[in-house]
Amino acid sequence: MWLLLETSCLVKIILSKTIKVRSYAKVNYTLDVMSPRSDGYHSIASVMQTISMYDTISISISDRPEILFECNSPHIPSDASNLAYRAADALLKDCQCETGLTIKLDKVIPSQAGLGGGSSNAAYTLLGVNRLMNLNVEFDRLSAIASSLGSDVPFFLKGGTAVARGRGELIYGIPDSPKLYFVIVKPESNVATAAGYLALDAIPERQSHRNTTKMEKSILEADIDRIISRMSNDFEAAILPADPLINALADDFMMARAENVRLCGSGAAMFGLCRNEMQASETARLMRLKYPNVFVCETVNQRDALIYDFEETI
Repeated sequence: MWLLLETSCLVKIILSKTIKVRSYAKVNYTLDVMSPRSDGYHSIASVMQTISMYDTISISISDRPEILFECNSPHIPSDASNLAYRAADALLKDCQCETGLTIKLDKVIPSQAGLGGGSSNAAYTLLGVNRLMNLNVEFDRLSAIASSLGSDVPFFLKGGTAVARGRGELIYGIPDSPKLYFVIVKPESNVATAAGYLALDAIPERQSHRNTTKMEKSILEADIDRIISRMSNDFEAAILPADPLINALADDFMMARAENVRLCGSGAAMFGLCRNEMQASETARLMRLKYPNVFVCETVNQRDALIYDFEETI
């Protein structure tokens, strides 16, 4: 039996003590970065899209009154600094709940790639803990907790295709994007988001592409040609000239017949856009001749982005 919740999440109702959640990555169709704000953040406008690359989060109720966190990647912190840990802790404290949890994160999304892996983990942990423990925390309250954890976190509570404004925390959904495919390559380079903003601010008389409103219109009209042509990312003006590896990656994507090439978030990964699965497979084959970390993904609509699986605890 399946139930559609207010948060547009499908959940399978069976007696269980464990929930498994697919924690999806994202790409930015547009990323317009405006001037710094008085609070230290930047105002942005972005059309964001859930894609089929995902981590898996398993959350179990524990007999111990603490959060135990495990991760398969040695590069990801497994202590209280982890965003998924912080999300679970924040929700439990908000609900004044002392129940313990065991959280296991199976990591696939590359870190420092601009794919939103940490933010995704935080959001899906909030949704998973809320459902697993029957806390019944309303969406607006979850969004407030998500905003306190990071600018990208609220987007993942909605999933699918959405527009982000403010510092990224103001999210409103739009109709799902037409199906598109992405070949994603994570080079050896790493880009810290804060460093990306500093580099962007250092460009004299920089101007944003301001393509978000146009992109939103193109998606509403399901105009694939304009969706492809209007993709843009302001960070590219700072990141590509400063990093020869990322700059070369953009050129290699075009040689591999991608329709468009854009930086993922603030980097360091890039995606080559393809119209269909066959084209994506060929582009990925060519990119794998030079790069080891190549992923083929597709758009995930809002409904499919928020499906949970419950399983019996043995």
